[in-house]
Amino acid sequence: MRGTIPGRRAAATAVALAASLAALVTAAPQAAAADGAARCPSGKLCLFQYSYYTGQMKTLTGSQSSLGTFNDKTSSLVNDSSKWVVAHTSSNFGGETLILPPHLGELELSGGSFGKTWNNNIGSVMMAATEYEANTGVPWLDWGPRQKRPAGLPAAARFGDLNNDSVPDGVERADDGRLWFLSGLADAQGRPKARLVGGGWNVMTQLVRHGDYNGGGKEDLYARDKYGVLWFYPGRGDGTFGARVRVGGGWNTMYEISAAGDLNGDGRSDLLARDKAGVLWLYPGNGKGAFGHRKVSGTGGWNAVNRLVSPGDFNGDGRSDLLARDKSRGLYLYPGNGKGGFGARKKLPYAWPSDAPVISTGDVTGDGLSDILRPIDGQIHVYYGNGKGSISGPYADMSWDPASRVRLF
Repeated sequence: MRGTIPGRRAAATAVALAASLAALVTAAPQAAAADGAARCPSGKLCLFQYSYYTGQMKTLTGSQSSLGTFNDKTSSLVNDSSKWVVAHTSSNFGGETLILPPHLGELELSGGSFGKTWNNNIGSVMMAATEYEANTGVPWLDWGPRQKRPAGLPAAARFGDLNNDSVPDGVERADDGRLWFLSGLADAQGRPKARLVGGGWNVMTQLVRHGDYNGGGKEDLYARDKYGVLWFYPGRGDGTFGARVRVGGGWNTMYEISAAGDLNGDGRSDLLARDKAGVLWLYPGNGKGAFGHRKVSGTGGWNAVNRLVSPGDFNGDGRSDLLARDKSRGLYLYPGNGKGGFGARKKLPYAWPSDAPVISTGDVTGDGLSDILRPIDGQIHVYYGNGKGSISGPYADMSWDPASRVRLF
């Protein structure tokens, strides 16, 4: 009998509620006095006591749970910082919210219905590198806590665990390019734990993982950069990675790459790549992080597909399978044949919108069966795998950041 997924912290719904609770300001609605606003130093958020950037000025570089003597005394502001700003009507980040994009510039708060809410009514300010972090106060997605997987899983199911603790992990590239290891465990206060892997990952156009690729017994990562070079990042077994190794160039001819596990039955993990002509290629792993000579895994026609997902063994036959979403919002199971190819496809339930990712990190519910994840209305939902090639659900499970550069894998 399946258990229910543990409850998530209240902050998980903050982004989903932002549309109804916050006014997102995208342009300053006034012709302001430039000389008054010019007092704001470059790269700062400045709050002004009176309209049109006059009176006392308070300069901020980071979040403040209380504005002190400036509480409820802001009638105009300038955001010249590179950060997202969320202003709150109450101290300690409470009340209604006003979202200000980076480098918004000048904003007059007095006058009209807008002024009734915001003129002299700002009590705290959150500043962060991403809109998600400015809303929730946390820079990473709400991944855990997760349930431990059963012991003795077959090889095709042993992936999605970066630190080998039998608890499924996530990896997130945030909108600002930071890469986070999302532990399936919680801290002493019950909050999800995460570890910063590093910054600058927005230069990567593809990010994939699926178990051990170099024989080290630890889960590894592949990333394709904007120049088409594929890089191998060997896992250290703690959610971080060792020095990267260049696999090769020319991978920008591939529309999509998917780390897929062992597809040809030789005990080594393989890679799938779909080129822009619609051909699906198998790159057999050599057990050292690189690949042997590629071969066609699926003939033409794969350009009707816009998403490849590798769920491991999804139908219980011990072989690694493939999921593919077509342009008509259908999601199909392609059962692996153990020889590098696939059997006849089977359509899965539900519609799968093209503007939402489809994600699988294996079993995330602790029953040993591979599951599927996707965002719906600001939250990640889990579709329970039944181990027979189909799913049930969906069940709301964790928060989601809809920013365009976010990747969860």
